[in-house]
Amino acid sequence: MFIEKILQSNAELFKDIQKSGCYFLSLHYWIFVLTGFDFTVKDVNFNYQRFLKLGYIRNDCYILNPCEILGYYKVFSKVRYESPLYLPKAGREFEITQVKLKDKAFIHFLVMDNNKVIYDSLDLNSKGKKFQIISKRIFNYFV
Repeated sequence: MFIEKILQSNAELFKDIQKSGCYFLSLHYWIFVLTGFDFTVKDVNFNYQRFLKLGYIRNDCYILNPCEILGYYKVFSKVRYESPLYLPKAGREFEITQVKLKDKAFIHFLVMDNNKVIYDSLDLNSKGKKFQIISKRIFNYFV
């Protein structure tokens, strides 16, 4: 199964990934885009255990060190926070976007490019959910 088809609702994912793995899955999406290395659900679950042991994430899928996760797959990067208006420099930067669902106190991460959603592990669009961009994690990278 291609990573862009893996949603948090997939019952084969570990419960913590199903509950709050949006940033974790977004990192896997970018690893696929930048390296061509695709992931199955089994791979994602294995990486959860691996990166938990390495101290890159917490058991609730909170990402402690996104650059180390990317670096494990030879994507070397630095990350910074930017405003919702910032657009990444093509070919040098990518973004993982933090959004808030309209009228809810719910935060979610998804992958955008030029303010267009290209991967969303909750598939909010198909559910008719509206959101507001809160901030962007901008990664300068090289492979």
